[in-house]
Amino acid sequence: MSVELSGNSPAALTAGILLLSRARQFGQRLSVSVMGDPTEITPVEGPALVHSAVLASCGVGSRPGGGAVVVVPGPSEAPLAVCLSDYGTGEWFTVDRAGTGEHPATQAIVRMCRSTNPQSRRLGRELLQGLKGLGCMAEPSVVDLLLQSAVSPFERATLGLRAGRALYGGRAAPQHNFLARPGAHTGGNIPLGCTLDQALAAQASGDLSQAFERVRAEARPALTAWVTAMLHHARTHPDAELVVCAVLDTIGPVLTLPGAVVLPKLNPAADGVAVALPAAIGAQSGPTDAARGLVDTFKFLGGRFVDHARFPVVVPGDPAPKGRLERWKWFCTSTRNAADTADALWRRVIDPVQ
Repeated sequence: MSVELSGNSPAALTAGILLLSRARQFGQRLSVSVMGDPTEITPVEGPALVHSAVLASCGVGSRPGGGAVVVVPGPSEAPLAVCLSDYGTGEWFTVDRAGTGEHPATQAIVRMCRSTNPQSRRLGRELLQGLKGLGCMAEPSVVDLLLQSAVSPFERATLGLRAGRALYGGRAAPQHNFLARPGAHTGGNIPLGCTLDQALAAQASGDLSQAFERVRAEARPALTAWVTAMLHHARTHPDAELVVCAVLDTIGPVLTLPGAVVLPKLNPAADGVAVALPAAIGAQSGPTDAARGLVDTFKFLGGRFVDHARFPVVVPGDPAPKGRLERWKWFCTSTRNAADTADALWRRVIDPVQ
């Protein structure tokens, strides 16, 4: 039996790989060919990090023990393309790998830590020490992952801690250990999307002090002193303004949690991405073109490329966009849809309805 696929695209290659893999699994003899030139396939360059069972099963970016997490290497100076949605069909964003940051607040933290101004440098390093106290390695990539992701504030906090602790490598106390006992919180909220004016107003009204009552007594003085110094410094230093607003926006929702509770669990895709971040930010060797990986796997399984086909099956797909993040989303969406196409072809060719 044979299947001829039309369209020299990631979708056609993925469908061909899945058909050949399933044929091997069930001991079936199947010939699959793709009509097109493998050298003309649209490149999809790394570095990238995504949770996709389809790509991993096709041999793209898979690692021993990595499950469905896909890590595609790339140049160290290139930012890491990341998606937290399963199969990579959701929003994509970039995470720093060069030590300078992608998010404006991350870049501001780096500048503060390297500043010639002693107060800026001290406040920046105190922030890093505070994160380290939570067991979270405060690398620019981790801060980017926390700030760039388009998820709820609670999930962002969990994501940052999960990634930072994976990079740190040590055991860390649960975050609720830093919150005061139930009933100790007397009110005072930090607004989401907090601006400097709002933060200063909350400080003047006492809302910040009331919100910080939710922090345990051992950690409260250090947090209060740091925020107070940052708000004063922010009046004349834009970097301090970016950083303190980002910190308040991140910890504000956490301070509203009831006592002795934990932050919500991440979905498997986001959790896999957070845990694999250390491997992804250091991945420089290996195939950097995910589309070329599909070609290599297809050939390895015995697939062929042909110039003509008598009865080709058209595998639908959209043209490749130009932007790097848009192309990764297109690539992942195409391969995910191709899995459904492969299932339909398998039922039609190998296991038809009687």
